[in-house]
Amino acid sequence: MNILVAQSGGPTPVINSSLYGLLAQALKEDQIENVYASANGLEGLLKNKIIYLNDKIDLINRAREQPGAILGGSRYEITSIDFERIVDRLIELSIHIFCYIGGNGSSQTIGKIHELCQARNVDIRCIFIPKTVDNDICGTDHTPGYLSAAKFLIQSLHNLEADIRSNNSPAQIEIIEVMGGNAGWLIGASALRKEHKNDFPQLVYLPENEITIDKIIADLNRVLEADSNVVIMVPDHMKLSTFSSDITLNNPRQKYNGGISYRLAQEIQKHLEIKTSITIPNKLYRSSMNQVSQQDLLEAEMVGREAVKAALNGVSGKMIGIERTSNRPYHYRFIHVELSEISGKERKLPPDFWDDDHFMPTEKFKNYLLPLLEKEINSESKVLTTDSLY
Repeated sequence: MNILVAQSGGPTPVINSSLYGLLAQALKEDQIENVYASANGLEGLLKNKIIYLNDKIDLINRAREQPGAILGGSRYEITSIDFERIVDRLIELSIHIFCYIGGNGSSQTIGKIHELCQARNVDIRCIFIPKTVDNDICGTDHTPGYLSAAKFLIQSLHNLEADIRSNNSPAQIEIIEVMGGNAGWLIGASALRKEHKNDFPQLVYLPENEITIDKIIADLNRVLEADSNVVIMVPDHMKLSTFSSDITLNNPRQKYNGGISYRLAQEIQKHLEIKTSITIPNKLYRSSMNQVSQQDLLEAEMVGREAVKAALNGVSGKMIGIERTSNRPYHYRFIHVELSEISGKERKLPPDFWDDDHFMPTEKFKNYLLPLLEKEINSESKVLTTDSLY
């Protein structure tokens, strides 16, 4: 049997670990003869850019230590004709198992390929391996990539607070723009350390909720009464009313996909005349390997291994999902989720995971995230300031 694998969409810090797990497991299986890869998503398959992986295990192992997608990703829009050609190419290459590593859009793509294979009575087993820092894929407790991005954000906020707390005068506002698509999983993690309303970061706005400039200004005035240093967390897909969308033919994604903090800073300075700075980590969420979560690395690899095992057992049209079996201590198992049940859906942050009044996670959210990261972050660590010396 032959396997073909491809990576798609924006990378995560652990996307190459899933690839490694798949290849390592495939090479252990007597039933598997050859492992191929399509370069740059499915474009490689359509353009005959196929890579033979059997002798590349050492290189793929090394790729786990670096960010980016070693096979190359792609946001190529696949047409109905392309889907037919993809199945034709899989048949020509004698592929028996097709694994696709990607996000929500990729789940729809491999779902359509699976359906087309069934319609044409072609025995190609299609397995979806999820990845995204957004954590918005349905059918899994969490998505490989999320833990590393959350850890990076939490640790970065801790360090940034120490820097900001060094100056108490004059008043200053810091806007931090966070990736995460239309779901608040990642930006919500930024407030994991908060115990009280005015703890850093004082203001955290989720992409699920629409907000007005007047409300933000009112929130700022309240916080400024108690603190001269304010941190505002905003999502890159922020729903800010009265601001027009930046949707164009070349940028069809909803609302803002980076840059909203610049416009927000202008509005704040216009209303309050307070120095307002901007931090946009952007791709650092998915490329800072020094902050990668070891739990994330392990699970990403094991998801890749499970994909091979599932396919060899006849599974097709499924995603490899993670199911939590114990919270403390944290244990999990893998499940096979029907692609037809999750494709095209976004998993938003549940309302009962967020306290809108205090701009912080509820105990439910903390009980969800802390067991996954508590061995890697010190959630109780406090920033030392000048006041600590008195």
